[in-house]
Amino acid sequence: MSELLNEWLGKRFACACGQKHEIPIRRIVIERDALATVVDYVREAGYEEITLVADANTYAVAGNKLRSLLEDGQVKVGTCVIRENEMGEVAADEEAIVQLMLDTSLTSKALIAVGSGTLHDIVRFVSHRTNRPFLSVPTAPSVDGFASVGAPLIVRGFKMTIPCSAPEAIFADLGLLAAAPQAMIAAGVGDMLGKHTSLADWALGRVLLDEHYCELSARLTLEAVELCTTHLEEIAQRSELGMRRLMEGLILSGLSMLLVGHSRPASGAEHHLSHYWEMVLLQQRRRALLHGAKVGVATVLMAQRYQALLGLTADEAAARLAAGQAPSAQTDAERIRAAYGAMAEAIIAENATAMGGDAAALQARIAMHWGDVLSIARAVPPPEQLAAWLAAVQGPVAPDQLGVEPALVEASLQDALFVRNRFTILRLQRLL
Repeated sequence: MSELLNEWLGKRFACACGQKHEIPIRRIVIERDALATVVDYVREAGYEEITLVADANTYAVAGNKLRSLLEDGQVKVGTCVIRENEMGEVAADEEAIVQLMLDTSLTSKALIAVGSGTLHDIVRFVSHRTNRPFLSVPTAPSVDGFASVGAPLIVRGFKMTIPCSAPEAIFADLGLLAAAPQAMIAAGVGDMLGKHTSLADWALGRVLLDEHYCELSARLTLEAVELCTTHLEEIAQRSELGMRRLMEGLILSGLSMLLVGHSRPASGAEHHLSHYWEMVLLQQRRRALLHGAKVGVATVLMAQRYQALLGLTADEAAARLAAGQAPSAQTDAERIRAAYGAMAEAIIAENATAMGGDAAALQARIAMHWGDVLSIARAVPPPEQLAAWLAAVQGPVAPDQLGVEPALVEASLQDALFVRNRFTILRLQRLL
């Protein structure tokens, strides 16, 4: 296991940011044949009965083997294989949650998630709501959510992140990860590259809205990204070192979210675009896209917007802010209803505090802190660099490669800012 991760396990401390931080994860194993170490942990923890949760694919590549290992170790194993929806996909929605609740024995002591992001979201929620610990067994290095507390779920068609709990332990088998589809490996890199714009968005919130900001969490997130970008060649080659560094980066990003108790360090406007695209595709009964693939493409789009800020002097920005008409709560509500349809009232409730704010005062503060805004924008890598990193691992770099048409891209650039009540480059851009 990486010492970079090991030093944080079980740690609790008061941070210079003013908050008390805690990492509840007890063990992280990133090595070849890590599946074999799950049995010893389960026995040490005294979990004489567990529920193994997978989908059809992940059960075939890892779940069946893990079940045999556990049963050979005298552990009673219940199995829940999450069914595909009518689109032929596994989704973290109400149906999957109910299936897992029904398939989990009352005497089961813990859950084991064997899969990638969606599977973990389902297990994380049920684990939290049934007061059971869960163990993480990633089958692809595709997302940074393995170690986090948030569970992004689809509830009545709306993508919402619900605070839940972190896994008690994570067991990442390098052989298993290297055998994952290339698209999922590229998605993991895409999710990591999104931290560049999410950190910039968080910094905007600190400067312009006095939002709480943790330098330690931000630093760990940046270190996580650099673990990946400095080993892109190894990741592209699926080498053991490449898989180790990518998984370390993904988990370290999750730990940075654990520290502050929310996803702000790792989720900004690039994630809001991804969620918006997902909700629209769901409404149109189209197949979902890999989360990290969407985030990677959206990161390039957001980096373009940060780059555009660099062409504005303080005087030009002040003139634009003075000439612009601050959005009102009424116009925002009308815009949300036009864009979100049946989900509109939930979106309006999500944005209530932002819609009720003093937009004119915010515009004045932006003008006053334009130098800080430019410093934040300069820290975001150029979009060409981000696209090159994505291409190096055969990931999509533009919306058309995802099958996201121009009309949907344009709609998301206008309305995805309402997906979460967070200040981002999209909210700044519309004030200029």
